[in-house]
Amino acid sequence: MQQISLIDETFNLLNSEHYKITLQILFDSFSFTIFDSVRKKHILLNHYQLENSENFNDVLKPLISDNEILKSNFDDFRIFVFTNNIVIIPSSFSNQDKNNDYANFNFNENNSKSFFCKSSFDTIINYSISKEINDLLATIKYKTLYPHAISILKEAQIVSLQKNIINSLFVCVLHKFIEIVAIKNNELQLFNVFQYQNDDDFCYYLNYLFELFKFDKEKVPIIFSGITKKNDSRISKAEQFFKKIQYSKSNTQYIYSYRFNEIPQHHFSNLFIMPYEDNKRY
Repeated sequence: MQQISLIDETFNLLNSEHYKITLQILFDSFSFTIFDSVRKKHILLNHYQLENSENFNDVLKPLISDNEILKSNFDDFRIFVFTNNIVIIPSSFSNQDKNNDYANFNFNENNSKSFFCKSSFDTIINYSISKEINDLLATIKYKTLYPHAISILKEAQIVSLQKNIINSLFVCVLHKFIEIVAIKNNELQLFNVFQYQNDDDFCYYLNYLFELFKFDKEKVPIIFSGITKKNDSRISKAEQFFKKIQYSKSNTQYIYSYRFNEIPQHHFSNLFIMPYEDNKRY
């Protein structure tokens, strides 16, 4: 198991009542970051990369249950969990009285549990997570649960408000999956989760969307987030076809420990994009 642990010297678990925590659960890893609401500063980032994702739940459960930090009482505790069982619905089409009908239509509820939450671009997200992950979450004292994709939608909304960027493609790179948001004329055109097997698959989806929305490969930026390797073959392949490759950046309204400079910003930018204040709105 590979681990990253970046801890600012100001971190003190005795001050946990002033801390806000974001926990992220992916298919092959979990991470968490702590925000000091007094200093307005992110002061801790821990990441655990699991080598055997087939027994992920068995490995993940003791890592979380035995973690002394996660046992503390925090001012706020939210979780981002990845799922490819996800649908976004325009708010104008949403009807709370029919949520069960939506969930039954979208997902097989036998071995999963469905949730709804508000998201960016005036949308509602309907998503489901496996029974195993849901049982694991029941052991954690969290306050708010979100699908992982809510962060890339938030980032796309923030960038789309900038007048100098009209069209763009946002891509969160995950293990065997990519989350993609397409923006055209500063409006949401598409969100989807694609599964890929190799670099060719990876680029096929990007090229398909560029052709679908008639994006100029010389001018329209692809903004990558997620953990990538040095000289990552997926990104190198994309650079052969698309000329404006960019990388996601952390939310600039906060301060970050100098320790965070030890890793590329885009690796964990999704943990910082959505302000904690948004928890009240979503």
